[in-house]
Amino acid sequence: MKLLGISCGRRMGNSEILLREALMGAAEYGVETEVLSLLDVDVKPCIGCKECKAEITGKEDCVIKDDAVFVWNKIMDCDGLIISGPVYCLTPPGYLFVIRDRLFGSKSDVAWMMERKKLKARGEKVFVDERCFKTRPGAFISVGGSVTPDWLSLGLSLFQTMTFSIQLEVVDQQMVLGTNIVKGQVLLNDTAMARARKLGKHVAAVMGKPATAMKWRGDEPGTCPVCHQNEITIKGKNPVQCPICGIYGELKIENGEIKVIFSEAEQKRSRLTLAGKMEHWDEYHPADPEQAWAANRTSTMPPAKQKEYSDEIKKKLAKYKADKPCVKPPRVKKPT
Repeated sequence: MKLLGISCGRRMGNSEILLREALMGAAEYGVETEVLSLLDVDVKPCIGCKECKAEITGKEDCVIKDDAVFVWNKIMDCDGLIISGPVYCLTPPGYLFVIRDRLFGSKSDVAWMMERKKLKARGEKVFVDERCFKTRPGAFISVGGSVTPDWLSLGLSLFQTMTFSIQLEVVDQQMVLGTNIVKGQVLLNDTAMARARKLGKHVAAVMGKPATAMKWRGDEPGTCPVCHQNEITIKGKNPVQCPICGIYGELKIENGEIKVIFSEAEQKRSRLTLAGKMEHWDEYHPADPEQAWAANRTSTMPPAKQKEYSDEIKKKLAKYKADKPCVKPPRVKKPT
C-alpha cells in the first residue's frame, strides 16, 4: 500500500514538514510513503486543443510535453493521498490548480469514466484509466501565517476541488495558524506536529478498506456533513447551499446558534458522491438533447442546432478577431 504526500509549499517549509510528520505517523501502519513536491515538476496549463488526444488515446499523447503524465501516474498509483500547502492569498498556491485544471475535473471524473467505459465497449475511441475507480482515503493540511482563520478561509475547502473528481474519501484535515512567517517555525509547535502525525495515522488506518470504512475522523464536523467545510452560500432566503458539495439545506437559528440542516437525500447527491457526479454527466449528455437545450438544462448544443449556431457564432466572432491583438512580453532573439 502506497501513501502519496503532495507538498504545495517551499522545500522543507512548514507545510512540507507537517506533511512529512503525517507520513511518518502513517508509516507506523506499515504503509509505503512517498513525497512529491510540486516545485519539482513542470505542468503547463491546458491550451484547449480542438481534439484532445489525452482524452482519446491517453494522457501520454497530450501535445504538451511536460511532467503532467508523471504527476498523473503518481496520483493514480497511490492508495492514499495527503495534500499539504500554505495559504498565501486566502487559497492554496495557484500551481496546484494548474495541475487540477489540466488533469482532473471531468478529465478524471469517476462517473464520466464509467460512461466512457460504456462508449469504449461500443467501439468508440475514448481514454479510460481503470485506476480512477480505486477507492482511496485522503486528508488535507493547510498552513498560514495569520493567527486567526479569517485569512485562511479557503485553504482547506479548495483542496476539495482537486480531489473530488477521483472520489477521494477525505477522512481528516488540519489547519495550522500563525506558522507561515519563518521557515521551519512549525517545529516549535508540538501540538500541531502531534496532530499532523495523528492525521497520517487516520489515513493509513483505512487504506485498502472499503469506502464505508473511511469515516470522518477530523476534530470538527464542519457545517456541511459531507465535505465538513464551513462555507455556505446564502441567496437571500432558504434554502442555503454548500458551495463545495452543491447541495441545499435549511438554515435555522436555535438559542442563538446557527445550524444548517441537510436532508439525507441532499447529502446523497453531493458532487463528492457518485450520484452527484452522475447528475453532472446527465447535464452534459441529456437523453433528449433538443428538449434539454430548449429548457436551458444543458450547455451542450444539439446536433441539429450545431450547423445553424456555428455559422452565427462565426459571424459574431469576426468583430473580435479583427480587434487588437493580445499584448505580449518582449522576447530577445538568441544569437545564431
